[in-house]
Amino acid sequence: MRIDCRLPPEPDWPWLISTYPGDVLLHVERSFQDIADRICGRLAYLATPYTREVLGADLHWDRGLSIAAEIRAARWARRFALAGATVVSPIILACAICHSDFEGDLSPLDEAFWARWCQPLLNACGAVVIPAIAGWDQSRGVWRDACWALQCNVPVYLVAEGSEFGGQKICAESAARGGGGP
Repeated sequence: MRIDCRLPPEPDWPWLISTYPGDVLLHVERSFQDIADRICGRLAYLATPYTREVLGADLHWDRGLSIAAEIRAARWARRFALAGATVVSPIILACAICHSDFEGDLSPLDEAFWARWCQPLLNACGAVVIPAIAGWDQSRGVWRDACWALQCNVPVYLVAEGSEFGGQKICAESAARGGGGP
């Protein structure tokens, strides 16, 4: 994944927001339902934090924390699915791969490997969605995905914190189908 050298290598969201003003490509603090409606009918990339979230106290990869990161991403994918939108999460897929790697051939923390592996998924998507998951604003992976998308004129949506539960529309539809809430 090549990113313009003029972009900060570390997350700097205030800079990015000022560089892409006007809600044209970078959509900040959008409601969950608004984003679900906008991405409906096309594949969207669900960018969620991973690497910094899965380091244990000893700064090594922690399987339990990895499973928790996978579940957080899966819960967001579920919410979008219930709203009629299709998202692909590289975290869900990569975690399933890593958690089944009994031979130990893959390093879950090999950022270069996983960036190359994720790129075709990112290329196939017509939007990038960044949910308000703890750590999203510090994640280098989420930052790279957003910067790449914006450079390629792919819209990026930042979900407003708490909006996935707003309006109860999803909960009501889910309940009508016999399911639980989000």
